[in-house]
Amino acid sequence: MKKPLVDRWRAADGSWLHMRLMQPRDAPLVKESLNRLSPKSRRNRFFAPITEFSDEAVRQLVDVDPQNVYALVVTHLDKGTPVPVAGGRLVEHPGDGECSFSLLVGDRWQGQRVGRRLLKALLREASRRGLRQISGEVLADNQPMLRLARSLHFVVTGDRSEGVLQIVRDVPPASSQRMAGLLRKVLHRR
Repeated sequence: MKKPLVDRWRAADGSWLHMRLMQPRDAPLVKESLNRLSPKSRRNRFFAPITEFSDEAVRQLVDVDPQNVYALVVTHLDKGTPVPVAGGRLVEHPGDGECSFSLLVGDRWQGQRVGRRLLKALLREASRRGLRQISGEVLADNQPMLRLARSLHFVVTGDRSEGVLQIVRDVPPASSQRMAGLLRKVLHRR
């Protein structure tokens, strides 16, 4: 079965990247990629110094209920094998019109706008699902993520001294997302 492609683009270094829905069969490669992350990247995403990811921990990340969780993986072809380099997820909170998200970008791919592309894809999905608000938690010293959040109109709340900040924004209605996409296409053609 072909995995549905969400996006495809060239990274800043010229490499082709593919964003698609996460599948349970991605677990072995995801585990390998997670275990190659630097301690800083692990801490920024999981808020803890994880030394190794177990099969069960990886299974929980990749084998999700698509009704409530929208999980994406970004891959790069390495000798014909799609290697996970980043991932993002949106978790819908049933009944309240809200959702939370998380992102993880591999060390080599940080600073190449991969996180921005992932977060925009999660925002589009939240809009498509008719959700009203999206939020996430960020370590207070994770300046790249805080800059990204602010650039996409998230409001940062919380007390820095507690170490974890909340980032929140309203989700634009699906109709405004479609209009913005149409305007980008029209303006790009000029």
